[in-house]
Amino acid sequence: MILFRKKYLQYVILIVCSVVFSISLGKVCLASRPERVEIKSVLPPDAIPAIRNPVFVSAHEARLDDKEPVIGITMNGESHAYSLYLLNHHEIVNDTIKNNAFVVAWCPLANLAVAYNREIKDEKYTFGVSGKLLKNTLVMFDYETESLWPIVYGEAIGGRLSGEKFKKGFDCQKMPWGAWKKLHPETVVLTHSGLRTVGSDVYKNYHGSNKTGIYPVKNRDERLRAKENVIGIEINDKHKAYPLSLFDNKKTVTDTIQGLNLLIYSNKETGSIMVYDRLVNGYIIDFEDNPSQEFVTDNITRTTWDLENGIGIKGPMKGLFLQRVNFITVYWFVWADYYPKTDIYP
Repeated sequence: MILFRKKYLQYVILIVCSVVFSISLGKVCLASRPERVEIKSVLPPDAIPAIRNPVFVSAHEARLDDKEPVIGITMNGESHAYSLYLLNHHEIVNDTIKNNAFVVAWCPLANLAVAYNREIKDEKYTFGVSGKLLKNTLVMFDYETESLWPIVYGEAIGGRLSGEKFKKGFDCQKMPWGAWKKLHPETVVLTHSGLRTVGSDVYKNYHGSNKTGIYPVKNRDERLRAKENVIGIEINDKHKAYPLSLFDNKKTVTDTIQGLNLLIYSNKETGSIMVYDRLVNGYIIDFEDNPSQEFVTDNITRTTWDLENGIGIKGPMKGLFLQRVNFITVYWFVWADYYPKTDIYP
């Protein structure tokens, strides 16, 4: 398989540059599916070729620049990294870690990466790029039934599997390669046709511009800048956005949504983002944020926590894990278009 066909890449970039208009999962209620009429066709299916049989190399062999952004995922003690420069040409990777089949999807227009378990009703599915967009975000299709899967919803909205949902989502991190490698030195890295990296971001001009996708945004919201990066959380049909600028001088924010006590963690130095339930072993813990400290101690149990991994490392809760809550990081214009009634913290 070759990199994204050059003529299609040029076509997409031309559109982007010329259009002026532009989780514990059990606790997260996915929104009801939108009308299929909102889906827009941009390219033929498979014009952007998804990776079906990924090949990996060790961190030592990767040859990525430390500043090169990657998407990282850890499962059952094993870590995989995917260069965004490479994902720009493929957008979807069908991967497996220790018999857990999952799909990693990257949408450069929305600055959004997600990962889902790709086993549905005990059957394993393989996903590709449909060439369609919903609210300027990637829509996948599965090769087995050709059903359509918008990546924000994690639910099929067209085809034989319509109404089916991915049973599980996985945390995926977007951060510089150097930071991911330091946190996960045993990680392996996606390579392709012998290439270790493609070396540049073909969407650099788009990310640095005021352009908002390819199609006009239906629900514009001027409360934040259109391309402000936000952490988006959905709990029982309640939506809230946390601008990443909140974390310029701190690492943690505590909040409550629909009775769920949340800890939002963002480490600007590494790019790592996590969202946890603060209820642990019967206690609702709280923190005094100190951005200079690598670990934090809660005010309730006096346990010291490693928030990169959500585990108590010293004190009464040592060895206990904070329960993770699903979230996405995405451009504000996309989040607000999907959820026009969203709240913003604070």
